Amino acid sequence: MERMEKAQTKPLTPAQQRQRDKMRRTWLRAGIQLFFFVSMPGSFVAGFSGVKQIFLRIGAGEVLSVDSFTLSLLGLCGFTLLFDRFFCGYACAFGSLGDALYELTVFIRQKVFHKKGRHGYSEKAIRILQKVKYIWLLVLLVSILTGWYSKLQGMSPWDVFSMLTAGRLPGAAYKVGIVLLILLMIGMCTQERFFCQFLCPMGAIFAIMPIAPSALFNRDRSTCPAKCGACKKRCPAHLDIDGDTPLSGECICCHACQGICPKRNIRIGIPKAKDESLFYAIGNYVGIPYSIKKPCRAGSRSGGKVDVAYS
Repeated sequence: MERMEKAQTKPLTPAQQRQRDKMRRTWLRAGIQLFFFVSMPGSFVAGFSGVKQIFLRIGAGEVLSVDSFTLSLLGLCGFTLLFDRFFCGYACAFGSLGDALYELTVFIRQKVFHKKGRHGYSEKAIRILQKVKYIWLLVLLVSILTGWYSKLQGMSPWDVFSMLTAGRLPGAAYKVGIVLLILLMIGMCTQERFFCQFLCPMGAIFAIMPIAPSALFNRDRSTCPAKCGACKKRCPAHLDIDGDTPLSGECICCHACQGICPKRNIRIGIPKAKDESLFYAIGNYVGIPYSIKKPCRAGSRSGGKVDVAYS
């Protein structure tokens, strides 16, 4: 009996602690995603509808006014300025759908086909495909300005998705939209965050926005194991976790890098000291930024305000 009690109170090894923290983080994120998927499934569509309303009025030569869609857009952009693409990683229903489909595919590959690891495209292919969303955004904006967008009624996969999440079946007029949604879902199975990285027009807008320095991911390279690279390999976008970089806009704040790091070197913001406060620890656990200020290199995403490094 005493041996059993000792075995039960035996402290966890570092590897076991990392696995436990990783599972907690995974389930916490899944719970938050489920909450937003159920309570706010149309937030992504509402945000882009705000973009559409603005450009429709510009194209028609009308005075800009504020409606519910515009407010949704302003709210999402303001939130992204302060917290980076937390909306993409946690609150976007379309992104959560992509996560569910990809993880289901990973599970089937591992259990049925005995494939190890996580599948996806090469880093070179991802870098090229990430540029497609900017082209797609430009095409959409031009089509809205010229009035051509109104002729695409029934072709939007986002409208079909909104109907389904609202409990309504799309009619025959949405055949093209249904087909496009199915194709997007197939793509989501082939690469983690397929739509978010390559085709999302709101993702393109968020990726070029300046971000508060406190919301950026950073790592202490000085204590990284030699030739590790686990964070970059696990990142859906294959990013180097170095805070404010030209590619930091592609980060969707999924926190996968934090979960995989064997040294727990990755943090949000800049810690004030080595002995982190309880608030800082809790903030990093749930993905809330903590501190901000430090001078930085030019040409970076936050407009030259931050260069992240640990002391």
